[in-house]
Amino acid sequence: MNTKKILFFSFLVLFLNCLYGSGNDSLLYHIQDKVYDAFLSSFQDNSPKRLMDIELELKQVSKQNQMGVYWFAYAKYYESIYYLKIQDKKKSSKELDAAISMLEEIKNKNSEHYALLAFLQGFSIQYSGGMSSAAISTKAKKNAETALKLDSTNLRAWYVLASNDYYTPVAFGGGRKCEEYLLKAISLNEQTIANPYMPSWGKSNAYALLLDYYVGKEDFVNAKKYLTSALELYPDDYMLNQYVEVLKDK
Repeated sequence: MNTKKILFFSFLVLFLNCLYGSGNDSLLYHIQDKVYDAFLSSFQDNSPKRLMDIELELKQVSKQNQMGVYWFAYAKYYESIYYLKIQDKKKSSKELDAAISMLEEIKNKNSEHYALLAFLQGFSIQYSGGMSSAAISTKAKKNAETALKLDSTNLRAWYVLASNDYYTPVAFGGGRKCEEYLLKAISLNEQTIANPYMPSWGKSNAYALLLDYYVGKEDFVNAKKYLTSALELYPDDYMLNQYVEVLKDK
């Protein structure tokens, strides 16, 4: 490695450490896994306390950098799912709204901010109705498209765009582009550069939605093909393994 490359990578490491903190003790180090583990524990504990504790810490971090806001919203999303699972839709909607508001307030959002915002907006449609749902769907699509303008290799943005198209009624133009968008999503890496502080979610979700699309179309050849590919990458994924049984006799 020449001197220029050594200096560049040294500067990059220094920059990331300044921006996100350094060492394994940093809250944002592998924060995605920490949030998900806290989410899983909420069902064992019958309480989202661990998630809420992480949120409190992230709220402090968010005052220093914008990725802290991203992960705060991400944790709120999982808290929202927890409440949804225990059938408390009022609290679920409240936590989701808080996550969306935090992301909307960020100035100079990056591609990941826009992708997560679009994802949460799409998830929030279940709490709306009528024309309100259509307006939220339009917002989500616009934000996903903005994410892609900022970074065309952001698989999360492709997944969200696909999901928006998939769940849009055919009468309103939905279902025409989701396969194309999902194939694009699964063709991309989870991260452009491996970074334990940045998001890597979305690819297994894209595979699961693609399988759902093919099963719905009764295209079992492609469904089996992509299930095999998906399980090579995510052998323990719960959603993907559901299709093993679905496709067993097809």
